[in-house]
Amino acid sequence: MRTTGLALILALLMMALTGCRVSGELENQAYVLVLGLDREPGGALNLTAKVPQIGKSGDSSEASGGEYLLFTGSGDDWPQALEALEQATPRQMNLSHIEMLVVSETLARQEGFATLANRVAETPHLYTTARFVVCEGRARDFIDAQETVIGTRLSSEIDAMLDHYAEHGYIPEASFADACYAMSSFYADPVAIHGSLASEDQAAAALTRPPEMPSGEASPMAQRYSGAVLFRSGRMVGTLSPAQTALLSLIRGGRIALPVECSGKRYALTPEGAPQRHVLFEDDRLTLRVDARFSTPDDLCDADARALEAILEADMAGVIAACQSLETDPFGFAEAASGRFSTLDEWRAWRWDQRYASAAVDVRITICRS
Repeated sequence: MRTTGLALILALLMMALTGCRVSGELENQAYVLVLGLDREPGGALNLTAKVPQIGKSGDSSEASGGEYLLFTGSGDDWPQALEALEQATPRQMNLSHIEMLVVSETLARQEGFATLANRVAETPHLYTTARFVVCEGRARDFIDAQETVIGTRLSSEIDAMLDHYAEHGYIPEASFADACYAMSSFYADPVAIHGSLASEDQAAAALTRPPEMPSGEASPMAQRYSGAVLFRSGRMVGTLSPAQTALLSLIRGGRIALPVECSGKRYALTPEGAPQRHVLFEDDRLTLRVDARFSTPDDLCDADARALEAILEADMAGVIAACQSLETDPFGFAEAASGRFSTLDEWRAWRWDQRYASAAVDVRITICRS
């Protein structure tokens, strides 16, 4: 009996040292870096995964030689499409290193997208690790055009590039987790990063930064990340330009250095703390109030200070009005207003979305000179 038990233990140890180890080796994993979702004309859900090709000489670095592979799978719903993608991938599909989730604009605008997003979020690793991009055209084409520009790995390229754009306000800070949370919330509307493909002529002379950004060195970068995608009731309803997105980020409390031109001179403005967002109630009329303070190291006379304040007040009010016209609130005004209501039923019966769309806007900017 003791001999049989010892033999069983030895067998288990051999399995741990051979078969189990082999299945977990790097060469036996297909690490998905980018995952794309498209809705085909017939209604099928199509998934595209971008996977690095591991070097043949045992090089474990991502995509030695800059080579990446695309795998696709289709199904009537998310579980079927994911299973088809796993079957199409010749190694164990691994989502633990995913950097970006890309959804086509067509799919993001469809009824039921929020339900699909919640199903995707239930998949391990997808909820917490992916940036959220909505692209023009097909997600597969957008993913296929992704390449390294500075000569680094694709995963590092994505991280560094999107961090750079977000720090300057050209795109929003948009994770898939934040978007899913806001889609299921009664007090917030999500945003995503806007993606697009340049035409062949545009790609040949593309800038490393999207339109409205300071010019950079020419590069053949085919895919662009610029601006924000807006949602209402779990569906895409519109977009913001990079300049509008920077103002959105500031209103939401982002620390962005904002260049503003006035009287033929360019000033650098830095926010002094997070802006204060208030919702003022006067009978049945609402006012959306923003108070923000900025500082600048530049020499500034009183007249130019007032002119800069007026420019920022008009620009911020314009961004808020653009979102009001779409009945989407990515700023957080709903959360500020909800404190007046003791229950969720009272809040829903009050119809915030309708009142928000017609509310007055009052933006007050103060520029402090250092």
